[in-house]
Amino acid sequence: MSANQDWAALSADWRSQESPGIDVEALRAEATRRGRTLRRVLALEIVFSALVAVMCAYIALQPGADGFERWLFGGLGVFMVVYQAYMVWLRRREWSEAGLDASALLEVELRRCATTQHYWRLGMWLSLAIWVGLFGLWLHALQAGWPDQRVGGLMGGLLANMLLMPALGVYGLWRSRQARARCQRLHALRELLGAA
Repeated sequence: MSANQDWAALSADWRSQESPGIDVEALRAEATRRGRTLRRVLALEIVFSALVAVMCAYIALQPGADGFERWLFGGLGVFMVVYQAYMVWLRRREWSEAGLDASALLEVELRRCATTQHYWRLGMWLSLAIWVGLFGLWLHALQAGWPDQRVGGLMGGLLANMLLMPALGVYGLWRSRQARARCQRLHALRELLGAA
């Protein structure tokens, strides 16, 4: 028997082995758990966004509020409502995984991973844009000689966000990396499912 025949026989034996299949029940359990978590997190986000929007509206509509406060807090309230509405719209196809077959479960989970990455990427860029906008407004307030109370309020908001944004950025980076790794694993499962 030649070496080529040995390799051919070994190759045939290897191809004839059964490959491990996809554990659909484990995938379904994971998707169900992630679906419950998604619904809880989204409900908390909606409640938090509504509270922030109501607080911004309350400040903007105070009888003693001037044009600056109405513009700033009214704009932040509208931004929160629009951003949260976009997030709900983005996740509209990810609510439920009930009754889906393995292929559809993988697609839902892949969409959830992509949405997680998009959520954190968009959120961090928008947070940075708001912070830069507030920083520019603070610089303008210093040059224009605005009252100390207003300049101090802007400075307090900037300092608080200087502490909060890096912490959120690290958390967002961690969540995005988790989603990327999970996405790679799900793509491998999808290829395995396609090959079966």
